[in-house]
Amino acid sequence: MKKSDRMIPIKQLAEDHEKEAVKDLGQAQRALTEHEMKLEQLVSYRAEYYRMFQEHGSRGMDGSQLQAYQSFLAQLDTAIVSQREMIEQVSVERDNRRDVWQHRHIRTEALGKTVERYQNTEQRQEQSREQREQDDHANNQFWLLHHK
Repeated sequence: MKKSDRMIPIKQLAEDHEKEAVKDLGQAQRALTEHEMKLEQLVSYRAEYYRMFQEHGSRGMDGSQLQAYQSFLAQLDTAIVSQREMIEQVSVERDNRRDVWQHRHIRTEALGKTVERYQNTEQRQEQSREQREQDDHANNQFWLLHHK
């Protein structure tokens, strides 16, 4: 069996691993995007709620209403901080998955070049063998024609 033929299953396995890494990277990127959108929603909601708080505050409110607004704004602030921390964690995970994909991509490319190099070498060897056979055949024909 030719070297190139033995390497093809190894190359295919590397390609499969690379595809898996691409899929994982895509999932991580989608998760990051979702968390970023959730953060945007929280920030937007907090801004709207704060605007309502100021609007109601300018008309006057009792202590319990003030405390309720402040408590809910604090909960939103906590949720925003938590969401930012989650984004940081998911971003790190996405970066790790991108590193895995890059490593696997480089390996797949290297194996592809190795297979190609083996195939080129085998093709040159086959062409040389065919040329030798043709030369031998021509020499035999020449010898037979001139030595009868």
